[in-house]
Parts: sequence; C-alpha cells; structure tokens
Amino acid sequence: MSVLACDEVNSALSAISQIKVKPSLSVPIFSAAPRPNGILLDANEFRFPLPEVFLRRVAKELAHVDLRSYPDLGEAEKVKAALAEYHGVDPENIFLGVGSMELLDVICRAFGGSDDKVVTPVPSFPMYAQYANLNERKFTPVPLEDDFTLSQRVAEAMRAVPGGKAFFVCSPNNPTALSIDRGAFDILTSDREAILCLDEAYAEYSDASFVSEAVKRDNVVVTRSFSKIGIAGCRFGYVVASKDFIREIAKGALPYTVNSLTLRIARLFVEAMPQIRAVIEDVKRERDRLAAQLAALPGFKPGKSEANFILCAAPGDALALARRLGERRQIWVKPFPPHTRLRNHLRIAVGLPAENDALIEALKIESSAGADIARCVAM
Repeated sequence: MSVLACDEVNSALSAISQIKVKPSLSVPIFSAAPRPNGILLDANEFRFPLPEVFLRRVAKELAHVDLRSYPDLGEAEKVKAALAEYHGVDPENIFLGVGSMELLDVICRAFGGSDDKVVTPVPSFPMYAQYANLNERKFTPVPLEDDFTLSQRVAEAMRAVPGGKAFFVCSPNNPTALSIDRGAFDILTSDREAILCLDEAYAEYSDASFVSEAVKRDNVVVTRSFSKIGIAGCRFGYVVASKDFIREIAKGALPYTVNSLTLRIARLFVEAMPQIRAVIEDVKRERDRLAAQLAALPGFKPGKSEANFILCAAPGDALALARRLGERRQIWVKPFPPHTRLRNHLRIAVGLPAENDALIEALKIESSAGADIARCVAM
C-alpha cells in the first residue's frame, strides 16, 4: 500500500472515531465466509438432492425473468396464493420476506416500545438478542429445563418477566431440536398485550405447528423459511398471522426486499411441495438412522430431534473433537463455546447416508484419539 493510501485510510478511521455509533451495535453473530471443502454438517442445510422436475422448471422459467425491472407485485401475489393454498389460509394472512431472519427483525421493529422486553428461552437462536438490540429493545433470556425442554414452568417464568411484551420461540428449537407443546403455548399467549413469535424454520420436520392458531389470534405470529427444506441460497421466508397483524407488519417493512428470481423460484418450490415433502420424509428416516448410529458409539448421547439436525452429547472435549473432525477428516459439525451449557455437545445436520456413515467412522477414530490424549495429559 502506498503512503498516500495509508494516509487516506488513517484519515477515514479518524473521521469514523468522531461519529457516535449506536451502543446496541456489536460484532455480527453471523458473517459470510468461504465454504470449506468436505462434508458440511454444521449449518443445518438440506443435504439431499432436490427433485429433478423442480430444477428443470427453475432453469426454464428463470430465463424469462426481466432483470431490468423491479420485482413484480403480481408475482408476489402468486407466491402468496400458492402458500395460502398450501397452509389452508387466505393470501392476506401471509407476508413475504428475505428468509426468516429479515422477518423476525421486522416483527421486532414493528411491535413494542423501548421499555418493552423481548423474552426468549435459551439456549436458542442467538439472533433474537441481536434483533432486540438493533431495535432498541431490552432482551431477557430464560433458561430451558435441564433436558432443554420448554416446559410449562419455563413458560410461566417467561410470562413473569416484568415488561415482557414479545416472546420469541424457535419451534423446533435451534439447537435443541425440540418443539413447544400446547401447554406452554397457552401460557405464552394468555397475555393479550404481548405477542408470541414462533420461528418455525424447521417445522416441516416436526408434527407440531401453530399456523392454524396464528391466523385466528392477534397476538401470535409464525415465521417460516425455505432455507431448511431445500433453497437456502434463495433467502426466502414468510409470515403467517391474522390479517390485522399482517397489515401492521407491512408498516415496518421495506419495499422490494424479495428479488424477482427468488419470487419465481419460491412459487415453483411451493408448487413442487408434494415432491419436496417426499424428500423431507427421506431426511427424517435418515435422521433416525443417524441417531441410532450415534447412540451406539461409547459416550455419545443423541437427543430427540424434530428437526433436520441432532443435538448430541459427546464424550470428552466436544470442541476439540469438532476441530479434529474438520482438520483431519474435512467433516464439519457445530461445536459450542466452552462457557455455555452446550459445551459438551455437537450439533450435527442430517447428511446423505454416505456422509453420515463417513461421520460415524470418523467419530469412532477421533473420539478414541481424544480419549488417548486425555489419558496422556492426566499422567
């Protein structure tokens, strides 16, 4: 870098240091990074091939999208109509967005005041705290039970938080893979002045969903995403709620957030849902097979899963084990920080059968290696 360029950078940094930055801004929880090589079981992605009939339709129809124009409201209405038919609701019960992540932020922006609190059972999706901070809302975590369930006792504790006006619940929950039950739902919806936001990004892998309840209540909203069932690269999500709730959400949203290509692909995806759901059933069967294989390994204890991943207790140092899997085997799973309740756990996305078999063989070797290292350190 030239001396002149260095001077320009230093000048810019000096100028920024004099500008007041919002204290709620912090280091981003998620950031873009190059994809590693190998078997990627760390991001809860859909690892199974998408139906060929769907892919052929995408290739054919995207050629007709006019990239010079802003997204067409008519295409957005077609997507809403397709989703409405899929869920058995009206198109006016649906609002579209850029994945669940944008929509959760919009909900946090549109509802509540600066003195109201966002309450979330933890461990859960860490972005809920980020949404609260970015929207000048207070955030209060409430611990899940020791077995990571959102029991009625936990729901009562959430309900009792002073100033709690928005309950953000991931169901099935990331990273525990468990859903909220009816009893906890009833407790969290008992306050008509507080909203329950159910993040159902993984609901297609579970038998539990509250979409039908959301359209009948003005204090319940469900967010859905296609990221976990096949098209994460499109960044498409939607909200299901009462028509009055949808009108209020729209006030906090920006125009043209869902691009033309994504709108077209999303419509084709909904139309191909019978074929997509057949593949989801394959994922669920493979999830059960993977859980059984993990349970057969010494020291590994997979939990019940209603998602496309498994939270599994691991013997020894789980973080070190995950690092060895990545560095030596190019198999990537999700570990957790050593100061958290999940420090002895791994989150493992359900891969293809061959990928899961490779993982199991690698775990047999690397967990034994970790035990050997621990014995040597203890001597």
